[in-house]
Amino acid sequence: MPAFAQVNTHGAQSGGKPPVPIVGGFDKVKVLPPGGPAPRTADGHPDLTGRWYPNPSGRMLQFAYPLEEATIRQFDPKVTPEENVSFKPGIDAKYRKPAPYGECDQAGVPSAALEQISQHAPMELISLPGGKLWQMFEYPMDVRLIHTDGRPHLKDPDPTFNGDSTAHWEGDTLVIDVIGIDERMRVITGAGAGWWPSDKMHVVERLTRTSKNLLTYQITIEDPVVLAKPWKSAPRAWSLAQDPNDYWTEVFCTLNEEPSEIQKQNAARAKDK
Repeated sequence: MPAFAQVNTHGAQSGGKPPVPIVGGFDKVKVLPPGGPAPRTADGHPDLTGRWYPNPSGRMLQFAYPLEEATIRQFDPKVTPEENVSFKPGIDAKYRKPAPYGECDQAGVPSAALEQISQHAPMELISLPGGKLWQMFEYPMDVRLIHTDGRPHLKDPDPTFNGDSTAHWEGDTLVIDVIGIDERMRVITGAGAGWWPSDKMHVVERLTRTSKNLLTYQITIEDPVVLAKPWKSAPRAWSLAQDPNDYWTEVFCTLNEEPSEIQKQNAARAKDK
């Protein structure tokens, strides 16, 4: 007989034994209802302000937890399939090289949002009067200011990891246009593809608060040097934090500060095998 008992997602052990409690109550996690209409700011647009999780359930979740699939996934691939990334034939190897400094993820556009399909970190949005939206990610630690008044891009923006962003409203959807992204910003889609962009990369983000509890985030990436055609994510679900005591934590990854550090770690891993 095995020395362990298999526990199903309802906390009942196989063999007919009485149910056991699941720490954290993850067996009780459910997809949130809409919760009513989205609140609106004084100018009539949906108020995007809130702490948002990359799932439809309103709390921090991990795949290791005993969960129903629908409670953690950002989209149903049978309903809204997401295409694979299509690279140009024979692109220079520099665009597909591995990350040089280990496993720490880099903050920036578009990866900070897209990679949460596997990292599961929350996003904080703060809408302010005067056409400003602050966007912050708990991991990787990233702070970004987005102007929502439709102002034009800078004529010659200095490349940055978050790029130069300008946004405008199309109905209830905030459309964010991003250029000037630093070529050292490795693109991570969370869908098994990762690459380094050219200086021609152009990103369009679409944020729609469909109800009080639910937000969709869809990203399109164009790069005529690297991609054979634009890549468009599925509309990915985010949900409003439901715990009034939910708070921001600090997740700080330091393992990629120096190339020599990862070399030491790789040597230690090889020795342990």
